[in-house]
Amino acid sequence: MAQTDPLQEGQVISLSTVDYNGLQVPHDDALVVRLIIANFDVGKIMVDTGSSVNEFHLETFEEMKLGEGRLGPAEYSIYGFSGASVQVSGKIDLPVTFGTYPLQKTVMTTFLVVDIPFTYSAIIGRPTLRDMGAVVSTPHLKMKFSTLTGIGEIRGQQMIARQCYAASLKGSNAPTENFTIESEDP
Repeated sequence: MAQTDPLQEGQVISLSTVDYNGLQVPHDDALVVRLIIANFDVGKIMVDTGSSVNEFHLETFEEMKLGEGRLGPAEYSIYGFSGASVQVSGKIDLPVTFGTYPLQKTVMTTFLVVDIPFTYSAIIGRPTLRDMGAVVSTPHLKMKFSTLTGIGEIRGQQMIARQCYAASLKGSNAPTENFTIESEDP
């Protein structure tokens, strides 16, 4: 199990009315973000404080060309909101970078790779949020966390969250934004 980084001396994580800037409020939107996963810029990632696992959509995994040979066995099934069992294709540990330099943090994250209709590329759940020492605020659509150089933050993408939600209501996992998964390597 990863060790949570303590706050650096004198660091305080706080949210205020300033953190609402740029949001349409009030709202009931999910926190949907872009992150760097294994040197790829990946969008449509839902931060879910109710999920006990991190999930990665098989289609996203295949687009990144990480290789099925890198998938380890997953000895268990997971259960969705409806209580139905979801078959896990495997699991993989990948580095995930939160924030922007110099206020960023990278943590190794274990993802369960699933092949189900999914409007998100991935779900970041409680295990990673714990490892990050992250504070998540749904009203502010923001995540804040301690780094060696100060408090990092990630703002949710409100319009993308709404598009993903609308697509999930239609039962479609069709792309809801024009984006590609891009390698961060030169």
